[in-house]
Amino acid sequence: MSRPSKVVALVPAYESADFIQATLDSLSAQTYPHFEVLVSVDVCDDGTAGICLAHSRRDPRFRVVCQHGKRLGYAANCNFLIAEADADYVMLAFHDDLLEPTFVEKLCRVLDQRPEVILAFPDTHLTNIDGSEEHWQFTALEGLKTPRQRGLVMQGRPWLWWAPNRGMFRLQQARSIGGIKPHRAGEFSVDFPWLLHMSLLGEFARVPEVLVHKRYQPRSLSRGWEFNPREWFEVTASCMRELWNADISTGDKLAISRPLRAELSLMQAEIAGKRSPGVLARRLLSRLKRGLTRFK
Repeated sequence: MSRPSKVVALVPAYESADFIQATLDSLSAQTYPHFEVLVSVDVCDDGTAGICLAHSRRDPRFRVVCQHGKRLGYAANCNFLIAEADADYVMLAFHDDLLEPTFVEKLCRVLDQRPEVILAFPDTHLTNIDGSEEHWQFTALEGLKTPRQRGLVMQGRPWLWWAPNRGMFRLQQARSIGGIKPHRAGEFSVDFPWLLHMSLLGEFARVPEVLVHKRYQPRSLSRGWEFNPREWFEVTASCMRELWNADISTGDKLAISRPLRAELSLMQAEIAGKRSPGVLARRLLSRLKRGLTRFK
């Protein structure tokens, strides 16, 4: 009999003393038995580290690292966790998310039973800062079997493209592509190029059930972004780098990169202030085609 798969939850923690305890409690409540938690507390000024260390003393499945010496930032903290983990599958358990007790059990089952799947993810219930609620149900990749199919969809940033980030993925594949990489616009949507690359390695499988409850905090990383053309230009350029480093055929790279190259050209014109009617019309058409009338 083969050994059961080991799962490690990776918690990149920062300035979360007001809410991280509930996240830690939801991880302790997981029903899957072969499970551990690795917490990396970035340099911060509140009591996040103390809360995590106290929790680890109550639950020996938790290991907490908080001696980095300097501020890592979101991407480097995630990559530190990915490098430190000892597991078959890992998951990014964000410090403001609450997981249903069966989260690990249900997603692990998908990865165990379907070797073609690189990442399994559930639906998410979101509560915004103003109290409004959303149901994140990402279906854009369902039924897509080839890297080209998935890449062509993902490069267009379909609505809710970020939802799979709250999933479970195969550790070795995530390491093989170098983790989550910052770009010249800092950490704006750094998850997107990473998810694009991951989608080229294998299928994404949705578990059609709400297993994550997310609540935006006033200081959440994405709440401070401007979502301007220059930021999206850097994200798109990062996607191009990920694509050309991917282990897929040259034909697939050319097909997937074609709309990315066109988008980069339009963004360059917009950033440079060349807002002629023709450029604006092409930009609008591009956004409509790529589903960008709503941005994350």
